[in-house]
Amino acid sequence: MARSINIPGLLRLVIVRSAAEAAEVDEAAGVDRPLSGRGRLINRLIAAKLAPFTTPDGQPWPAFAARLDALRAERQSGLEEALSRSANLLQRLEPEISDLAAFVCDRLPGASVGVIVQQAIGRLFFPDYRATDDSYAAAVTLSTWLSAGPIKSLLLKRSGRFQAALDLVTQDARGNASCAHAIGIALHGIIESVILMQQLASGSDQLHHLSPEEAVAQTLRAPARIIREARDRVQGRHLQLQSRSLILIPVESLRQQSADRGAAFAAGRWNQCPAHAFVPSFLAQVWRVARDSQ
Repeated sequence: MARSINIPGLLRLVIVRSAAEAAEVDEAAGVDRPLSGRGRLINRLIAAKLAPFTTPDGQPWPAFAARLDALRAERQSGLEEALSRSANLLQRLEPEISDLAAFVCDRLPGASVGVIVQQAIGRLFFPDYRATDDSYAAAVTLSTWLSAGPIKSLLLKRSGRFQAALDLVTQDARGNASCAHAIGIALHGIIESVILMQQLASGSDQLHHLSPEEAVAQTLRAPARIIREARDRVQGRHLQLQSRSLILIPVESLRQQSADRGAAFAAGRWNQCPAHAFVPSFLAQVWRVARDSQ
């Protein structure tokens, strides 16, 4: 059962604990991604942290756009269609896949797997995209900003590091909000998966014993958590939400409880990740190339 934390004037939070509750959150018309900035203090602080993730023309990045946002739906559908041509895309990314396979086999000492993954993701959008240590450091700063507490967030803001990182990612994405989200935020799960593949390959000849699909099943990772807001009161079978409640969904924890690989990507729901099919294919190809190189 979901856990509720209610501190008058400070916080109204609901922590989802089951896949059924998470599904109910996704289905509830009164629950959405954008945070209103209204309600209790922590609600307002979190909303302020997410507010900068917009394009120069004021459009929110995909992960922060509303369910009824027509432009979001159009871009999400278009990107999913583009990523469905996985064979061509994997061929395009052969250099990065080869480098990641070498990393999995522990033959790429000192290499920044983060830079390689970021470049691979960027080249899905722009074939001439090139990642650098600075562009990856910017993505790390954005990730830090999203998870940081109030004091660290204040330091990142006052130092200018957060804004500089956001500006660099936006510039590298050439104004494409989907690309900015991919190279600035979404890449971290893939990086974690590749590092886990390296660890998996180092033990008991697993590289040859596990199929690519089995390796992906053991290393695929979802975002640790996402935040939603109940704009209105929601009365459901599994959840009861008061208006202006923040809702924390521990996506990775819920994925571990499910045999459905699609749980990592909200597959089949309005907010499904456009890369829900491509990411497993990409990771499987990294393992396949690593295995074949031995």
